[in-house]
Amino acid sequence: MLHKSIPILHSLRFRLIASVVTIEIIMLSILVLNNISIIHTTHTDRLRDTASSILQQIANTSGRHMVAVDYATLEAYLSNTLHYNELAYIVITDRDDRTVISLGEAPKQKAEIDTHPKQVKDGIFDVTDDITVADQFMGRVWMGFSLSIMHDAILTSRNRGITIALIEIILTILVTVIIGLGLTRRLALLSSAAAQVEAGNYSVSIPTEKNDEISQTATAFNRMVAEVDNQTQQLKKAEAQSSKLLKENRQLIHTSLEVQEQERKYLARELHDEMGQCLTAIQADAELIRDNSHGNSQLQTSAEAIINVSSRVYDVVHSMMHRLRPSILDNLGLVEAIKEEIVGFENRNPNILCECKCSADLNNLDERTGISLYRIMQECLTNISKHAAATEVCIELSNTDKIILLRVSDNGSGFDVDTPVRGLGLIGMRERVSSLGGELLLKTEPHKGLIININVPLHTLEQTQKVKT
Repeated sequence: MLHKSIPILHSLRFRLIASVVTIEIIMLSILVLNNISIIHTTHTDRLRDTASSILQQIANTSGRHMVAVDYATLEAYLSNTLHYNELAYIVITDRDDRTVISLGEAPKQKAEIDTHPKQVKDGIFDVTDDITVADQFMGRVWMGFSLSIMHDAILTSRNRGITIALIEIILTILVTVIIGLGLTRRLALLSSAAAQVEAGNYSVSIPTEKNDEISQTATAFNRMVAEVDNQTQQLKKAEAQSSKLLKENRQLIHTSLEVQEQERKYLARELHDEMGQCLTAIQADAELIRDNSHGNSQLQTSAEAIINVSSRVYDVVHSMMHRLRPSILDNLGLVEAIKEEIVGFENRNPNILCECKCSADLNNLDERTGISLYRIMQECLTNISKHAAATEVCIELSNTDKIILLRVSDNGSGFDVDTPVRGLGLIGMRERVSSLGGELLLKTEPHKGLIININVPLHTLEQTQKVKT
């Protein structure tokens, strides 16, 4: 069995790497987004606090200069403060809301005051505070803080976080791929070895590289394969021994059947030659005694009794000879022997209609094949009369140039083919067919009759004589 390649989307290696990378991307994305949110909040809070502190300091300092109307000194002080990186502009207005000092890139119109850097939309965080001296309103301080530096810092932090996340993802992919390749490679070895064992190769062995779970599995697998190999070898030896014994037993059965037929033939000949002649002589002597009794009734009665008894004995002997070896089989061939057997079967079983369809041309059939098929047909008819409870039987015999076909069917009770055979009749038929190099097929079901199909090679007398020669 060939080891089938697994689609990449279904492979353990792909699913392992994809799962780890997906989880890593999700977790790092959440971490980066959270860090960006924290960094943004931190910078905006810092800018808000810084703006509030500077605004309060300038408002307190500007009050003294506003009272003294010393705008030049105030402007010089504010110019130094304007050097703060994020400070975009400073505007001082008096109590009449007139601009007295304007430094930086102040807007032409007063900007809308922002409460928090997060709410800024124009990029400038605009704040203001009153200038008071002894609770007297002297003017206002207007200040704007650029958010570009904060945005650059946030962008830098975000890029740094994304870079670190990408590096971590890449490292995770590399580590996962290395571990996954090592893991799946060893699992692939296990899978390939299992496929080879399935194909019957028990010499396969998986190397144990490390002392981990897979190596322990590989060790257990190797032990299992070794044990299976050992058991398989023992099983093969047992099967070979059983096959050898079965072959010898079959040879013994075939030889026994041949010897049995030879003994039957010999007994039939002996009965015909010896017993038949003796009975004929007894009958002739009894008839001579009867004819020469000259009115002696006692002699006539005894002679008639001898004639009757010898006739019955002869009938019995003739019946025995027929059962041992039907002379018609040797004289007229298999077809006529089967027809004669069917006539006798119908006489013994008048309630069973037996049809014969013998279209075979077997005049030159060899003796072994002929007697075997005749015995098989006899056994079929015997089983039908004893067990089938059939009312109709059909026997068909035909042949081709190379095969003889015998088919026996009935409409009897049938049986379950999975049920173990109890009698020896079917086994004997199988052995006879096997000895001829043929095939026997059964087709039956309970209460649906039985069909026996037999086909054996056609052997003629000439072929048999050539083999013997």
